[in-house]
Amino acid sequence: MRNKINPIFLFTIFSAATLVSCQKELDGSLSGGGINPNPTNQVPRVGTTWTYRHYIYHQDGSLYQAHIMTLRIKSEEMLGGEKWFRMVNVTPDTTVFYLQVKPDGLYQYANNSPQLFLKDPALVGDNYNTFNEGFAEQFFVRGSKDTLPTGIGNVVVNYYEGYRVTNLIKNQIWYNKNAWIVRWEQFQNRALVGFFWYRYRAFFLDQIVY
Repeated sequence: MRNKINPIFLFTIFSAATLVSCQKELDGSLSGGGINPNPTNQVPRVGTTWTYRHYIYHQDGSLYQAHIMTLRIKSEEMLGGEKWFRMVNVTPDTTVFYLQVKPDGLYQYANNSPQLFLKDPALVGDNYNTFNEGFAEQFFVRGSKDTLPTGIGNVVVNYYEGYRVTNLIKNQIWYNKNAWIVRWEQFQNRALVGFFWYRYRAFFLDQIVY
């Protein structure tokens, strides 16, 4: 009789490996190959593709799921009289954002209007109100021109925190003007009874193809 490999066993091995990789990046010990997109004359355009490691976590911080996510600027479209990049999740082919860069930062088209997403240039302490993922949200700049280890090397980033309720963080985002989002962590309540707010997923950039 042929021995069959238990798919749960395979997923456990994969999860453990990816969690170790994620932890290395979180503690600053990961320094990947590839370009450092700051400074560079390359900027996102139609066809630019981002590859992220996407992790979903249990409430205790352990890894629940891990997979690769690929985002691509598929087209440029007119919205509200302006041109916007349409960014899609390649699998499945679904629209994630409409984005464009303006002199004061990265904007997304949301709530039927342009919304400042990630302010740049930015100073620590800057804050602004915006609309993100279907809700009003207040963003604070917590870090400016810091160096972050990523899958494409050390990248100079600004760090932002988004709040939908005072003192209740919803988003943590690290942004570079040429690489755009290089890390994104999100928080939510997933307790069946009562309230428990925790980091439930994270995206780590591994590759950009311009």
